[in-house]
Amino acid sequence: MILDRALIILLASVSAVSGFAPGFASPQTSRLVTGSTLFSEEASVSVDSAAAATEAPKFDTQIYVGNISFDTVESELRAAFSEHGTVTNVSMPLNRETMKSRGFAFVTMSNADEHAAAIAGIDQTELGGRTVYASESLPKDKVSESKKKYQANKQRNEGTKIYIGNLNFATTQEDLEAAFGEYGEIKDCFLPTDYDGNPRGFAFISMAEADALKAIEEMNGAELDGRTLNVNKSLPKGQKAAPKQIKLYVGNLSWGTDDATLRELFEEYGKVIDCYCPVDRETGQHRGFAFVTMDPDDALRAADETDGYELDGRILRVNEAKPKGYGPSYGDNEGYDGGDAYDEQADDSWGNEAY
Repeated sequence: MILDRALIILLASVSAVSGFAPGFASPQTSRLVTGSTLFSEEASVSVDSAAAATEAPKFDTQIYVGNISFDTVESELRAAFSEHGTVTNVSMPLNRETMKSRGFAFVTMSNADEHAAAIAGIDQTELGGRTVYASESLPKDKVSESKKKYQANKQRNEGTKIYIGNLNFATTQEDLEAAFGEYGEIKDCFLPTDYDGNPRGFAFISMAEADALKAIEEMNGAELDGRTLNVNKSLPKGQKAAPKQIKLYVGNLSWGTDDATLRELFEEYGKVIDCYCPVDRETGQHRGFAFVTMDPDDALRAADETDGYELDGRILRVNEAKPKGYGPSYGDNEGYDGGDAYDEQADDSWGNEAY
């Protein structure tokens, strides 16, 4: 009895040491099994690491798609590109107010071959009634560099843009081309109009750089159709040139005061470069105010001396002319509305890229 109990205890101890209970296994067998398991796990980790190392990087080069119809939706764009491979992403910026396309988008294909095939297949094809353009999307620094090259090529092809201000409303494109054509070939001539189709009193002409500089030199201050022209190189949007002359607003004029009387008054303080009384288009009667342009020193002295001066029974209000919206006008007159004697620097809608 005691011998049997001892034998049972011995067998239990051996099973516990070998890690296999209640079955029996030798320590050698245990070591072999354990070593085999470890080798198997190490081999699995090595295979997984090798697979991860050889996995191809994700293709993420985008395609820029321009001139898209505002009515085009993302699903239509995706469907068009899907004909050339697997589309992994479509990004179409939307107008915050209308929630419609802003006219461009970015598309990503699954690999380089599909990327090239999509550009070749989509570029200059019709989508949503518009001819769309597709090209590889460039980094921002490359876009800036390309834009500079484009602007340089554009200037060589289109020439230098000239601003012509203080035009008579009756002056036509033919009149301008005849006047400026004496200084070289005119590549483009544009006279902006208001919503009713009436001329706004200024124009833009494009010529070769050398011809443009010569035209500016000869035509600035010249008279055309009874008006003294203001001619200079058109500046980029937002850029302002240092004023060479000052334009004065003269308000509260008597209806009987004419240009000659006003010019005579201001010539007491220096050379009057231009004197202009806007007239009503229908009645031909002047509108009760005028603009006088003088050199800066003369203009400041004239404004100081004539503001509050009585002329033809009316007390004049004189100050430096400001575009409409920059400050209050004097008296009952309309003030400077920017239309009759226009300074292009005051209009945010016009610059070298305005048309």
